[in-house]
Amino acid sequence: MKIVKKCFSCKYYRPHDELTGRCRVDKDTLDHRNYPLMEHEDLCERWVNSGQQYFIRVGWLKKLKMKQQESDNT
Repeated sequence: MKIVKKCFSCKYYRPHDELTGRCRVDKDTLDHRNYPLMEHEDLCERWVNSGQQYFIRVGWLKKLKMKQQESDNT
């Protein structure tokens, strides 16, 4: 499996919803309310592989999409 470098698979990225998340690469210098908003597909030069966390995020995203589809069908 080839690693795809994008924010969604970065160690410092925290998903917020199905399209966006917050970059925490500067968490030592920034207040948590000021973390930059990024899209899952974005990429910066400070990317670090998140390892197993990527697969946990993929599962979280799938579950979020399923819940949204269920609420749209009702």
